[in-house]
Amino acid sequence: MNGKDVVMAFPEEGIGARVFPRDLSQFLNRYYGEKDVEVLPGHTLTDLQRRDGLFLLNLRDAKTSAERTIEVDGVVAGIGIAPETGLAEDAGLPVENGIIVDECLRTSHPDIYAAGDVANFYNPALAAHIRVEHEDNALTMGKHAGRNMAGESIPYHHLPYFYSDLFELGYEAVGQIDSQSESLVDWTDPYRKGVIYYLRDGRVRGVLLWNVWERVQAARELIAEPGPFAPEGLEGRL
Repeated sequence: MNGKDVVMAFPEEGIGARVFPRDLSQFLNRYYGEKDVEVLPGHTLTDLQRRDGLFLLNLRDAKTSAERTIEVDGVVAGIGIAPETGLAEDAGLPVENGIIVDECLRTSHPDIYAAGDVANFYNPALAAHIRVEHEDNALTMGKHAGRNMAGESIPYHHLPYFYSDLFELGYEAVGQIDSQSESLVDWTDPYRKGVIYYLRDGRVRGVLLWNVWERVQAARELIAEPGPFAPEGLEGRL
């Protein structure tokens, strides 16, 4: 969109393969290609060097082991994060995939709270401990922790959502979005508009709203329902 040539390389077989069903992930490969992005699925970065103000990236194809080097003037690396828990560990606070907090966001020490990317908290709708690295959780949880630190004792039961835009497409996602889960795809317009439900043990554990807007709260309520749900009973639900 800024008039730059773009190469997108990643180790999975499709864009968003860890979270989207395979056919949607493969569609995105083609869709990005139509937007003049050179898509290189199944590639890993093996070397990065800087030379004369440019970057030389060495990429390896997982299937053929063939390597290629591309020259670029900018690199964007999406490699995830590791929560910084060193201070909490030094203070003797329990840490397991983040700093463990109770429903009011207190750690094991009554005067220490944790919130945002670093906090591991229990969510009753999912009946699981989760750690969420997204804006909605950071903003909502931070305010909630601040209120409780100021004297309130309000449980944090918020189920966060996350979102992204992909050229003209966009989505909002709630709950546990995992391509390994059983999924039900309910398209209004295939790959352009619809809802994908992620199920486990007869319950809806996650909802992907693909170009469907203003349904996040309804998705939260659906995830909180005990079920059990049959896939056919979810068609047209959201």
